[in-house]
Amino acid sequence: MNCKLIGQFVQHLEVTLEPGEDFFAEKGSVIYLENGVQKELSFNGSGLGRIIGAKLSGESLFILRLYNSTNVPRKVAIGSRFGILPVKLNGETMICHRGVYVGSNNRVNVSTKLSIAGLTGGMGLLLQKIQGTSTVFLDTKGTPVTINLQYGETIEVDEDHIIALVNIHEGQMQSNWSLGNLLGGEGLSMMRVTGPGTVYLSPGKFMPEIP
Repeated sequence: MNCKLIGQFVQHLEVTLEPGEDFFAEKGSVIYLENGVQKELSFNGSGLGRIIGAKLSGESLFILRLYNSTNVPRKVAIGSRFGILPVKLNGETMICHRGVYVGSNNRVNVSTKLSIAGLTGGMGLLLQKIQGTSTVFLDTKGTPVTINLQYGETIEVDEDHIIALVNIHEGQMQSNWSLGNLLGGEGLSMMRVTGPGTVYLSPGKFMPEIP
């Protein structure tokens, strides 16, 4: 499978599927697909709690499988709201800003995470949690910033710029309440993140969605 990012201002993902290969995407993210690519929509989890959690975290209840049923390579184009950040997971857990999942070259478990640290740090009570082994494609507003934190290293982040945290657990996230933050235009609280782990940041803010 060949996945190529295309574009400067607003990127999209061009996926070339070899015969028999498949790709998984957020419902509604397909720009176009070539003849011979089959679409299969499946429910992403089950139960009333799953439905409520998905609604509140900005996560889709469904996931789209795109499958090349021909004997020649076929292309699919996947769009995002802004730009696209590829992140490789090898069984790790990734905590994401609500609604940033675009797609992945293997099926991953996209679920809702209840986070007290996320609530007090400004990201929100319900975040997305992604687990699996795959290259996962996420939304980003602009060229993303990647920070690899070593053990004990700490940064403070405006929560509206956080795309994802990889191998960072609840105990490594802490809110930093400060009147100085508010006067400086960053909001009353910023998120303090301590390593080890990887932080992915968007240069542009993810503004809260209006219901």
